[in-house]
Amino acid sequence: MAIGKKIQIKDNMTTMDRIVLFMSEVFATAILVFLGCMGCVKDIAGGFIPHEQISLTFGLAVMVSVQVFGHVSGSHINPIVTVAAATLGNIPLIQVPIYFLGQMAGAVVGFGLLKVVTPAKFMGNVISETINGTLVKSAGVCSPGINPGITPLQGFLVEFLATLILALVCCGVWDQRNSDKHDSVAIRFGLAIAVLALAAGPYTGANMNPARSFAPALFNGDWKDHWVYWIAPLSAGFVGAFIYRLIFAKDPPPKKENPAEGMLLNENNKA
Repeated sequence: MAIGKKIQIKDNMTTMDRIVLFMSEVFATAILVFLGCMGCVKDIAGGFIPHEQISLTFGLAVMVSVQVFGHVSGSHINPIVTVAAATLGNIPLIQVPIYFLGQMAGAVVGFGLLKVVTPAKFMGNVISETINGTLVKSAGVCSPGINPGITPLQGFLVEFLATLILALVCCGVWDQRNSDKHDSVAIRFGLAIAVLALAAGPYTGANMNPARSFAPALFNGDWKDHWVYWIAPLSAGFVGAFIYRLIFAKDPPPKKENPAEGMLLNENNKA
């Protein structure tokens, strides 16, 4: 998709096109949540999973989703990617709800499938009693949560900054000047997610995705500081794309017909 500061994209999709777009996001997001959160079921893996393994699992799950559905819907699999695309003018605003609904539905389906294939005793939410007699419920598998060593505000900033970087990665990949380097897009997105998760994971889990945060919270009933995992990523997606569009995006050069060759040539390609 071309990026430009004055581009206006019209929605020419048919009803069937919209259904295909919706289903693509459902399947792609379900793959992400199913595989990514499956990699967090530590009890079934002997009680310990290295943080590096979890980060790579999510990154590679993104790679799989983009590889399979990137050519269908762009495989956004994340509301912040859709926000960034709309802010750049890559997709019409009327398509944003289709992406959002597909992503939310896909996340619920993906985590629901994980619940089906995993015994309940391995999914967390264990209630235990402390020394002073207080009952404490552990967080469920894959539920978003801020490290108790930092404040919710610090967690907000971490999620915002990590997602801001992710939004800039998306903008750079979509840039028309990068259009000849799309063969490795799936790998690049996957590794970008992995490095962000490796760095920010210990702070907040580095969710960077409201849909991925919502599904585990819904099934596990873990809503503490959940606002962070919506407001921080969505605002970062908009801010990151706005900054890129304002400063770094380049309008497509005007095209002019070349009478001698009877075709449209880019002004920059003329002799």
